[in-house]
Amino acid sequence: MTSLFKPLTIGISTSALFDLREEHDIYVNDGIDAYRRLQLERRQAPMKPGTAFHVIQKLLAINTPGEKPRVEVALISRNNIETGIRARYSLDYHRLDIPRIALTGGQPVEAGLLGAYGIDLFLSRHADDVQRAVDGDIAASILHDPPTEPPTPRDGKNGKVHFAFDGDQVLFGGESETVFQKEGLLGFMKFETENANTPMPQGPFAKVLFVIEALKATFPKETCPIETSLVTMRSGQAQIRPMNTLIEWGQIVDGAYMIGRSSQEGHKYQKVDVLAAIGADLFFDDQTYHTEPASRVVPSGYVPQKSSHKAA
Repeated sequence: MTSLFKPLTIGISTSALFDLREEHDIYVNDGIDAYRRLQLERRQAPMKPGTAFHVIQKLLAINTPGEKPRVEVALISRNNIETGIRARYSLDYHRLDIPRIALTGGQPVEAGLLGAYGIDLFLSRHADDVQRAVDGDIAASILHDPPTEPPTPRDGKNGKVHFAFDGDQVLFGGESETVFQKEGLLGFMKFETENANTPMPQGPFAKVLFVIEALKATFPKETCPIETSLVTMRSGQAQIRPMNTLIEWGQIVDGAYMIGRSSQEGHKYQKVDVLAAIGADLFFDDQTYHTEPASRVVPSGYVPQKSSHKAA
């Protein structure tokens, strides 16, 4: 049952997995030589958990010893060997089964390298590296700082890992967003109503969702440790098209939370409140308007558009 699937392969930078903000300040204020000396001096001092640490820990716990892994993680970073030594010690200290490392020694992380490592999803704190991945058709996200608020009530829910995705320009393509930007809300609603039964094009994270859903199928439904949700601001008739699209794709999310947009005078609904309520473990959105407040309570990543789209 578990042999015919592709592992979800995640590439993650050192600063996305571990909290290196103190070390980064040394780099910015005192230069690369001081940074390298510090890392070498601390090479056996475990790094502190960073933004994605706990979700990576939970994902790796899904694997069954002695069986084909369902999740594989590779540490892929611009760091040098001094930091690499410390990272290796830290991985072993925290018992993270991450056997593969790529250290570029300060050079950009290119999409070709990610492809060579078989990466499905790249998580980093370095915007330029994420942009290169996106331009190379690899799903990637710039992670914010670790959450600062207490865990939500549903945190640690039987060890489940809950992925939450925005719709337009994340799971789905940017077609509808383009209409909204050009024609406003009324034009957008008209377009979505007229195309309610036309499946939306796949967005940059659709392939990741397909891999995740294939993994879910390797578990009995009642004990599956992975959960997926769509979290969007769509309301009214504009909710029908994404639901039809998900059905066309094979009904491949567990939950769909369509929050709606409130008036300026009324209560302003926010994704952060829903994400906290459903106990999301990792959230992706193409607008920092949503990811910045969400990052207080859930590890969150901004998904940039392709450079060609930005220039259009």
